[in-house]
Amino acid sequence: MLIGVALMIATGLLDYLTPAEVDFTPFYMLPVVLTAWVLGWKAGLAFGVLGAATEFIADDVMRGLVLATALWNGLSRIGVFFALAVVTDRFHLERIAKETAHDRERLHWEAVDAERNAIQRVLIREFPRPLRALDWFARTFEEALVRHSTEAMRIQFRALRHHIQEVTFLGTDLTALGRLDSRALHIERRRVDLGQILTEAADASPARNRVLLSLTNQPLTLVADADRLRHAFACLIDRCLELSPHDDVTVLARVSADEAAVEVNCRAREVEDADVELPRLLVAGNGGRLVLITRGATRGSLVTVHLPLDRDSRKPPAEEGAARDTVVD
Repeated sequence: MLIGVALMIATGLLDYLTPAEVDFTPFYMLPVVLTAWVLGWKAGLAFGVLGAATEFIADDVMRGLVLATALWNGLSRIGVFFALAVVTDRFHLERIAKETAHDRERLHWEAVDAERNAIQRVLIREFPRPLRALDWFARTFEEALVRHSTEAMRIQFRALRHHIQEVTFLGTDLTALGRLDSRALHIERRRVDLGQILTEAADASPARNRVLLSLTNQPLTLVADADRLRHAFACLIDRCLELSPHDDVTVLARVSADEAAVEVNCRAREVEDADVELPRLLVAGNGGRLVLITRGATRGSLVTVHLPLDRDSRKPPAEEGAARDTVVD
């Protein structure tokens, strides 16, 4: 308020010392705006009346203008200052309301994040215990079951072991990671056969009879994490089977230049990006890429996974022998 009074007095003195043709009305608006912003429209209106009176005295009364004209000018200025005070106050109140709503929303989401983080901490701490116990029991009974069971039971038991590994990964590694970042995944790379991985992924599906698996005769050797890749392909196959409840899902593995290409074809419905988030993460963690091609709501989708082949496995035997001789020399 003191600043507004000082500005009003200074503006009045300058208005008095300058010719009457010089209009100081915009300068009288400045204390009105400042006061209305800080103290509200009533205080702004009071400064507007004070400013109109000061300008009325400095320009009209002391310079001998017609009284009726001076009064009209003064009342007009009061109306302008009143409107300016009300608009400034309303704008200030709207800004405060927006800031309050923003702060309230921020506090709400902070509370939601705190609750989610608390649940995540509990899962990270408690989830691995039953998963480790489940895996231990499965490994304990594996030898006896494999020895005294049929081939079909052994396949189903291997699928059970793989599902336990997938749940363990989701409940421990991915939950502790807290984000979908392939660079932060723990990947254990070793030389693996992509054909075997695809076979195990298809065998893990409850609807195995609707999975048409076609593998090339060429070697499909990779340097990758077999568990993570099996998990990725199992997710893709199961999701396509869910979207195609009455149709088969074809899985084709072939060699494309220096890469292995795996095509998973879903004919009934489109596969969305959200359906391939986890497979894309696991494939990227193994140095590959996943491409989703949608062909319309009635024509389904094609998911293609490209993985780099092991270069050493693609060398001819003569080149491998020469390389070993070079190393020995």
